[in-house]
Amino acid sequence: MKNKLYKLIFGICLIVITTLSACAFSFRNMTLDFIHISDTHISTDRGDTSYKALSSSSVLLQDAIDQINQIKGLDFVLFTGDMVDSATLNNYREYYSLLSKLKYPSLNAFGNHDVAYGDLTKDEVLDIVKKSNRNYTFNGTYYAFSPKTDYRIIILDSTTDNDKTSNGNISPEQLAFLDNELSENQDKIVVIAFHVPPVEPFVSTEHSLINADEFNEILLKYKNPIVVLTGHYHAAKIRHWGNLVYVSTPSMVTYPMAFRHIKITNYKDRVIFKFDFIPTRLEDIKEQNRKNVISYGTLAGCEKDRDYTFEYKKRHPKSISYKRNKIKNASKNRVSKREIKKLERKQIKEDNKVKEKKKIRFFRKKNKVEAD
Repeated sequence: MKNKLYKLIFGICLIVITTLSACAFSFRNMTLDFIHISDTHISTDRGDTSYKALSSSSVLLQDAIDQINQIKGLDFVLFTGDMVDSATLNNYREYYSLLSKLKYPSLNAFGNHDVAYGDLTKDEVLDIVKKSNRNYTFNGTYYAFSPKTDYRIIILDSTTDNDKTSNGNISPEQLAFLDNELSENQDKIVVIAFHVPPVEPFVSTEHSLINADEFNEILLKYKNPIVVLTGHYHAAKIRHWGNLVYVSTPSMVTYPMAFRHIKITNYKDRVIFKFDFIPTRLEDIKEQNRKNVISYGTLAGCEKDRDYTFEYKKRHPKSISYKRNKIKNASKNRVSKREIKKLERKQIKEDNKVKEKKKIRFFRKKNKVEAD
């Protein structure tokens, strides 16, 4: 009798343990938890510019790595280009020396600075990346992989044959590769990452993706959730229309000097997107750079461009025409750099007027007291 009872208890315990393990594994598969960081611009041979705090690039990345290492349960860290400021051996040595302290696996897309303004060719840079990062097991500069059952990651290369341009381009081969990947993974949440944004945070003809329309038209064909992660503009911006989410992340060397903690959870009927904005803790460097950058307000974005959580319901996807119009309107409504500078100058004048009025009131009050 006792043996039967022991067997029954053992059987129940085994079922419970197996069920709990299956549930835990399923939940882990539901959530993708990672870091998006961009434009670290590691430099060992250049001083600060009005736009980039290059002399502090190493300590800024070190601070980011220290903060990332304190976050529990991350799947990976994703860099979307401009890892270094110029393609030199010393800059890459410094970059990978810092990255060796990161406790999570990392992968990267290539930016224009990663393959330009230095003495290394793109093939030489790719060879350095493959030798320095054991997680980079891919043969080329664009690739795809599935970190979890519910997800597909697609990394593209937006650098052009003209090394000295800041414009980007997705080659026809990559567009075909992208279309094929999306076609074969319509049951998954897809994260696409590269350097130059297909929907710009603000207009700049010298930094745009030349064939953005072709890229966006491919995405419009599919109804599963698709997230596009980019950098390049050193600006924070989040836009989402239906199943499409476009995310620009700022630079670590330009105000607001921040990266993103992204968590995506895939339920049966909905997907929860959570974007947490994590700025550098080196406040003195950030404040000094803010004073140097003219359009710092544009780079920081509004509140929802930084910390933002939203739910996408799978049963009610937006129409293709709705999303296409939203993308077009985003281009029409953007503000040019010239207009941004004009607005900044106007704001400075208004601030100076307020300061002057305060001074006048102060001296009038002081003179009145002395007269009394």
